[in-house]
Amino acid sequence: MKRWRIPGLVDRIDVSDPLEISQIVADPRADREFHTPTALLNWVLLKRALSALSFAGKRFPTMTSRAVHARSTERDDLWNKLQARIPAIRPGPDELEPLAKWVAGSGDETEVGIVTQQLLGSLFSDNFRATPESWRAAQILVAAPRLSNIPKLLWWTLS
Repeated sequence: MKRWRIPGLVDRIDVSDPLEISQIVADPRADREFHTPTALLNWVLLKRALSALSFAGKRFPTMTSRAVHARSTERDDLWNKLQARIPAIRPGPDELEPLAKWVAGSGDETEVGIVTQQLLGSLFSDNFRATPESWRAAQILVAAPRLSNIPKLLWWTLS
């Protein structure tokens, strides 16, 4: 775990070890309660992350406090929905063939990204359709928190 702290500007902790991540997730003090910004860069990153991790003005369940009752209800509903789909997923749908080819060393990264996004997205929404545009959006979403280009980050935040 690495921590960078400049009071009033940034307070950042990078965690990549799976054991440390599990410990943080289990710690009841680590929650998604967002208060008045105390570090400018944290506030800019948080504003950007919350806008990306919301839909129709509602934060994704992973971005709401553990104390919010709706979060636990949504989590339980999602768990039940995914459990009901296990029998259909277990044998391996035909859609996995492009993934198998990519793992074997052939195939295009964009193609496998769209296929993966479709497979995972359809677990959560029957109407989900992965497209090249949705795949590019996912790549931007993944890259944004790792962005070290401050002017570009500020432009993304303000636009």
